[in-house]
Amino acid sequence: MTKKVVRPRIQDREERKPKYFHNLVKKVEQRKWEQEIVYERKLVKERSKEDHLYADKDKFVTSAYKKKLAEQAKWMEGERLPQLREEKDDVTRKRDLSDFYLNLGKNGCIWGE
Repeated sequence: MTKKVVRPRIQDREERKPKYFHNLVKKVEQRKWEQEIVYERKLVKERSKEDHLYADKDKFVTSAYKKKLAEQAKWMEGERLPQLREEKDDVTRKRDLSDFYLNLGKNGCIWGE
């Protein structure tokens, strides 16, 4: 009798997946990208201080670095769009209540019903 009760619990534990783990993985990836971008900006500032020493030399960029820069630009664009939407919908910057009433209409909250 106890084997029948214990076995489904074990199977239930095997089938479960972490609820919030994928969110943590996304945040780790986001922070990694942000840290890389900050590091690259720091390097650019340091290089700009020494540019006058190497002004007459040719600059070479590897294809891997170009690919990395393209990925960073793509990631930055993907992060910029939600920020623009958020800034557009920011309630503290609104002057009147027209957007409030418009949002009420979209959500189906109509006065008198």
